Amino acid sequence: MIGTHFIELPVPMPPMLPEMVGANNTQYFALYYQGSKATWSNGRAGSTFSYYAVYAPLIEHIALAIHLEPYNLGADDELPEHAILCDCALNKMYVGAYKEIDYFLLQQHSDELPKLSQQEFEVAVKALEDMSLAQMQSLGMFEMFGNTNPQARQQTAELVHWLDRQITEELIQQYIQSANRGNWTAMMALETLKRRILEAKKQQQQLDSN
Repeated sequence: MIGTHFIELPVPMPPMLPEMVGANNTQYFALYYQGSKATWSNGRAGSTFSYYAVYAPLIEHIALAIHLEPYNLGADDELPEHAILCDCALNKMYVGAYKEIDYFLLQQHSDELPKLSQQEFEVAVKALEDMSLAQMQSLGMFEMFGNTNPQARQQTAELVHWLDRQITEELIQQYIQSANRGNWTAMMALETLKRRILEAKKQQQQLDSN
């Protein structure tokens, strides 16, 4: 049962999101920013994932940015006070207090901690050793050394395209009204959307002229 203090976001969970962050085989997981890394956790396991290929395109997209503005998901110099909770069964996203979501995530696991045999441990180590550079890049492990690989860029494009379909006229009007009141998040989101539209028109004009 979802915590009563969690706020459901008006955008469904992008169906490709669990695979993009690496949160597989779990119903619930949280997203936040901690230790200079975008991070996911299911209460017992977790990892970092790509900031530029997944996290930023998600939380900064116009479909979500204004709804997440009141919350502190973490920054380079501060711990997260809030987190995004993803429900893979219902394809929903919520936002709530980090500590409450962390406690909620623990409830989806049994009290007994999983045990790893020597054989299972050796298999896990070998899986890490066999992980390709491309796979490590897609998880953001080498992000500080360069851009993500083409496959990750394609996944990012699919994520953004999916979020684009969640934009409504009502949402645009909400952004415009907020921007007119001096809301910085709304102004930046509209500016980003404007740049994308201008770039798309420019590319289309180039195609038409060829």
